[in-house]
Amino acid sequence: MEELECSGAVDPVAYLHQLVRQDRLQQGMSEALVSYEQLPYSHLVGIQTRAARRERWRRAVWTIMMHNRACVRSEDRWYMNYWAVLALAGGDPLGVGRYLEERSEELRRHHDLYEVDPTMNQKAVSIIDALSLPEDPIPPDGEAFWAQIDEQRDL
Repeated sequence: MEELECSGAVDPVAYLHQLVRQDRLQQGMSEALVSYEQLPYSHLVGIQTRAARRERWRRAVWTIMMHNRACVRSEDRWYMNYWAVLALAGGDPLGVGRYLEERSEELRRHHDLYEVDPTMNQKAVSIIDALSLPEDPIPPDGEAFWAQIDEQRDL
């Protein structure tokens, strides 16, 4: 009550609402203070925030795309789906599905360009044995850069 009196607040309920709003804002800001895109993968693995999981999924998609681009033989490529990303990066299964849905157009273009279909994931080796997420962060604007390369290749 002393804090309330010292603050000069007339309405105690409004004062409490403001404290709750400030607390929520601070919690949101603390997560924003961490740039997950710049963390090494080994640091991301132990963080269970939504933003950290999305960064792990982004790196999994990036890794598969880079692998597919480098493959000479089409049968060595991987189709990006729920199971492949979940196997590589883990996380919330429903969240992975939503993340891939958000990027569905980009994934469709990649699959079409490199002629990748879901049956290509039926290999003698699992994706976690074939690929690993790099420790270093993805280069800034790396995804945009490779999307442009893919578009030029598609022409």
